[in-house]
Amino acid sequence: MLRALAVCALPVLLAVTAPTHIQTADHFAGYAGTKTVPADVAARWLTWAETDIPGSQAIQRFGVKTMLYTDPNRTIRGERDYTNDESAFAHDCFGQRVAAQHAGQYLMDPHSRALLAVWKSHVTRYSADGHFDAVFEDDANTIAYANGQPCNFYASDWLQATVALQRSLDAPIIYNGLSNFSDRSVSISIGLNETAIGGMMEECYGSSPSEPKNSGDRWYVAEATEIAMAAQRKLFFCYDNDTTAAAQALDRRTYVLASFLLTYDPSLSVLWEYYQGPSHLHVMPEAQLVPLAPSSVVRTVNDLLTPSGVYERRYAACYLGGRDMGPCVVAVNSDNASHALDLRGYTRTLQIAGAGILDGGTARVTAPGPPSELAALTAVVAFK
Repeated sequence: MLRALAVCALPVLLAVTAPTHIQTADHFAGYAGTKTVPADVAARWLTWAETDIPGSQAIQRFGVKTMLYTDPNRTIRGERDYTNDESAFAHDCFGQRVAAQHAGQYLMDPHSRALLAVWKSHVTRYSADGHFDAVFEDDANTIAYANGQPCNFYASDWLQATVALQRSLDAPIIYNGLSNFSDRSVSISIGLNETAIGGMMEECYGSSPSEPKNSGDRWYVAEATEIAMAAQRKLFFCYDNDTTAAAQALDRRTYVLASFLLTYDPSLSVLWEYYQGPSHLHVMPEAQLVPLAPSSVVRTVNDLLTPSGVYERRYAACYLGGRDMGPCVVAVNSDNASHALDLRGYTRTLQIAGAGILDGGTARVTAPGPPSELAALTAVVAFK
């Protein structure tokens, strides 16, 4: 069944009993998740799982929160959110359905009561047998990747229609729409927080094997979005789409992790990666790093910018697998040129090796200390 989920601040007790990993998410079982890792083993490393009915029954009892995948916004015949009711589809000013770029897929109309009915039927049917904490809504509030535009389309109207659709579903919702932004502005889809418990940003700090590290506006907006979601007390799912073999992606993994930790809130920020390994569980060993007690409150990305051009955030207490490693600093150079780095007093760094947490990968804090210069699109986590 679907249950209301309260998002609350991390208890002070964590200063004594720190979590063994940051909040994480992954597919589990179902069409996209691991089929080789038992639920009790996966649960040691997962906070959230997108799964099917059997997967939800297996893993939820070990304390993992579960998501039911839905996409009422783009459908194709044969999918669970498809309907033959023509009023559910978006139409152009010639009365034709607006096709999506994927063959056979159509853009749907969030104003439609028929669309709400089929979405609600899907959720009700799966919730009757499964144990889901939230409904994942894919492709929310965007007409990107559509071959055309709905008649009389206004972005603000589409947003409010999607908010109303979510409200009418009457279930905890996590939407995918935060990567729908322009320039250096957070996506207007953050307005879906009005009726959702959280949102996802795809291509978050890392995009693909060919674009493994985001820079410029894409990196800046991801940081700004992470800050904004925490300020609104909403879950932020940072989804890195890079599917490179984990053991061959050590540098980019450090970059994504450090970027995530620059602005993360331990109780609200969730890292979801997709680096590949034999177990097909995509949690990396560096997820065991949990920095706590930041030295300052971050309200804007520029609060973290140093005179040299590096972004830094310092923490008074940093834990690796629940063990106190002392103070640490996260430093990221998101530019395409090197910048000086002054971390005197820090003598050790986070060193990662191998593949995922269940594939023999390791993360440890050891010498050497941080460099005096941070190369373009690189990052470091340093410890005293």
